[in-house]
Amino acid sequence: MKFYDVFPENFFTVFTSPNKTIYVEALLVLWNVYRNSPVLTKEELVASLIANLESQILELEGEDGPLSLDDNLSSRAHFIIRKFLDTGWLEREQDAKSFTEQFILPVYASKLLNLIYDLLHGKSIEYNGFVYSTYSILKTADEEKDEYMYDGLRQAYQLTENLQNSLRELLANLRFYHQRLQDQFEVKEILEEHFDIFRATISDKIYHPLKTFDSVPRFKSRIIKIVKEWLLTPSIIEKMAETAHKRGVAADMESCRQEVILMLGSIQETYQEIDKMLTAIDKKNSAYARASLERMQYFLNSGQDSKGKLIEILKMLGKEKETDQEEKILLLITENLPLFQQNYVDEYSLYVQPRKKRDHQPVKRDMTSQITSREMEQELADFKDRLKKVFSHRKVVEYIMDQLEKQGILRSRDLQLSDDEDFIKLILAVIKADEDVPYAIEFIEDYLKVNGYRIPDMLIKTKVRGKHVEPRVGASQ
Repeated sequence: MKFYDVFPENFFTVFTSPNKTIYVEALLVLWNVYRNSPVLTKEELVASLIANLESQILELEGEDGPLSLDDNLSSRAHFIIRKFLDTGWLEREQDAKSFTEQFILPVYASKLLNLIYDLLHGKSIEYNGFVYSTYSILKTADEEKDEYMYDGLRQAYQLTENLQNSLRELLANLRFYHQRLQDQFEVKEILEEHFDIFRATISDKIYHPLKTFDSVPRFKSRIIKIVKEWLLTPSIIEKMAETAHKRGVAADMESCRQEVILMLGSIQETYQEIDKMLTAIDKKNSAYARASLERMQYFLNSGQDSKGKLIEILKMLGKEKETDQEEKILLLITENLPLFQQNYVDEYSLYVQPRKKRDHQPVKRDMTSQITSREMEQELADFKDRLKKVFSHRKVVEYIMDQLEKQGILRSRDLQLSDDEDFIKLILAVIKADEDVPYAIEFIEDYLKVNGYRIPDMLIKTKVRGKHVEPRVGASQ
């Protein structure tokens, strides 16, 4: 079927007419009346047009000539009805009993007006309803496994398509409002667009319910599980293909099988990839909100700070046509603003006069003084004394015994090495292990790191009367 086999050739002329604004408003009035009563009387339609478009009707222009100023509201409403009849938006119908003239909307006009109304006023789409209905249908069909399984599959497939299309429409709407920001140059326009239109039609009705309910992640895995089980069960596919063949879906069984497999695969793929679509929607919504705020801040501050004032000055300079006036303005600007002249880099820009190289004169050092062995021994003795004061024998033993009292047996990995001082105490404790100290150290052939210090693997035990205590069975390792 061709396009003009459905639509009249002059169907879209109402959108190109000089009265297109009034015609569009009249079509929306017509649609509101038609939704309450599928069959319209002339009196009802005329009264609705006058009640809703009284001021607009008075602005109608004649398409074949000027309208008479004497035309009243009723005659102008009849003019609009005749226009809709001529272009195919309305069709006449006569009542069989009363023989009164009535009007109906053709199917193509009704569907198109429904689409226009949804686009203008926004439609609250229940994404969560799509997901839950799909799961509920598939779950019932999986439990029953009767002759209605194919019907359930077709309904689940249709709901999945509706969900996918609705998410695409939501993403397209977010892109639409994001791009419209480029056409708004006042803070009032941005606020009105965001709060009165975007929030009312997109955010509160569509995006917010999608993000506040968890039906998608809750039922997604269950839907995929049922679909996978059906795909891996040839008897189920065969049973649904037989039902489809009886319903006349295809001429042969093989085509019916392919149809069943195609619907199952489409449902599975849609729910496996749905997270990507939701992520794209979140990113676009965040980008739109951020762009709205940044554009509003720009217009609020563009005329207040020095950058905004400089932009305004440059705009005024660009509009100035007279040469004398331009020179005066430029002179005034250079006197009051820190402006400077910008030049190009040339062959003299980076030139620096070379300096004469001076001869290096090394500094003479007195090498006659030598450190004697006695001075070296004295310095080493002083260092040992300072080391003993900081790391005395008592402090080293206390460092080990304090930890042994808490744990009984101490392994390297349990040592408290909080800083370099503890590390040095541990070294001295190992050196003093052969002296008369109350602990013994047993080395294991391995190394490990404790708080960044590399130390050998050791087992430190308490001595008792010249012996050390053996580890108990089940002791901490």
